Amino acid sequence: MGVNLRNSLNNGLNTGLRQSISGGPGVAFAFLEYTTVASTSSFTLRSTGTVDYEVDWGDGTVESYTTNTPTHTYSTADTYTIKITPADGSTYRPYFANNVSDTSIAKVNGTGGSQLGTTLQQAWQGSSNMTFFSADIDTSGVTGMRATWHQCSGLTSFPLIDTSGCTFFFQAWSGCSGLTSFPLIDTSSGTSFSNAWAGCSGLTSFPLLDTSSGDNFALAWKGCSGLTSFPLIDTSSGGSFYAAWQNCSGLTSFPAIDFSSATQFNQAWRSCSSLATFPANMFDTTGTLVSNAFSSAFNACALTAQSIENILVSLDANGQSNNSLHIGGGTNAAKTTWSTAANNAYDNLIADGWTITYNA
Repeated sequence: MGVNLRNSLNNGLNTGLRQSISGGPGVAFAFLEYTTVASTSSFTLRSTGTVDYEVDWGDGTVESYTTNTPTHTYSTADTYTIKITPADGSTYRPYFANNVSDTSIAKVNGTGGSQLGTTLQQAWQGSSNMTFFSADIDTSGVTGMRATWHQCSGLTSFPLIDTSGCTFFFQAWSGCSGLTSFPLIDTSSGTSFSNAWAGCSGLTSFPLLDTSSGDNFALAWKGCSGLTSFPLIDTSSGGSFYAAWQNCSGLTSFPAIDFSSATQFNQAWRSCSSLATFPANMFDTTGTLVSNAFSSAFNACALTAQSIENILVSLDANGQSNNSLHIGGGTNAAKTTWSTAANNAYDNLIADGWTITYNA
């Protein structure tokens, strides 16, 4: 028996609490498994917080750790399955956070358990070669998923994991440019969706997620250039929509979602170069607008004269003053083509202190 394996087993016997990846009463599996890319010659297992866990490095070496960044060097470069099992009552909280060894991860598997803790902040951030994430990983206790899969560009699909308790989705999947679809996960508790799917340029559709509790949608879908339509999600609690759909160049129309609590639309639809149709009455009622609420909001779009009328008349109906609106650039309809209603609304807004930039 090797020294490392013997020490690991002895530690397990001494504590009386440690689960063992090699077996034991009621235990016959690892908590998490990482499969590495081919030609892996070393691997650093990164975590955060207080840890107590056992690692099978996949080459016959089994060791126990209470440190966050153990490194293992292999005698032969190859693909390895690394198995992690926390001691009873402890957690293993991944925290690769865009470090070098992230690119060694090809697959993440799990076999149940709920020992991830409450936050997965930057857990697998930067794992650009990850092509698989298991639906069997128990995330039911997680409340924060900040940048959890940020820049995992190798993922082409994502599983239906339990996100029912999560409130914070900031940057969770941003930069996952390989995703072509997204599952109908439970986001009913989510309050912050800022940057959540920014840069997911491969998405061609988006599900009707429950975003009714969301108050921050800033940059949420920025750069999702593959989207050709957008669902009628519940944004009634949303305050900030800063750059929310910026550079969504595939969108040709926009749904009549609820902006009744909104205060910020700066750059919201900027460079949506195909966006021609925008509904009426969208801004009749909003929250108290910040001073630059619509700065660059519709810059470089393809809005028709009717859509521009819809926007101007709605802002006039809103009644707030001393703001700015950018509705020029791109192929937005020139002012010479605007309707009488649009021009009247424009004149009213200027009289109320608005600054409006448009195509002549």
